[in-house]
Amino acid sequence: MALPLERLCWIDAGRNAGLVTRYEVFHLPALFLVKDGHFFGALHARLTHSDLVTAMDEAMLRPAEELP
Repeated sequence: MALPLERLCWIDAGRNAGLVTRYEVFHLPALFLVKDGHFFGALHARLTHSDLVTAMDEAMLRPAEELP
């Protein structure tokens, strides 16, 4: 599935409890958008191309936060 992004990282929650705590992951799978060092929060979308692209576009409209 081609998405408009440069990098997609898969984090194993079972092996990275620190990241799970830092990003306050309560449900798996969890997707977060980070662009140029700015944190745009969690993406809530079905894992389809159109839903993911829409969620990414909507997230980019939110004010960026500092990385947790």
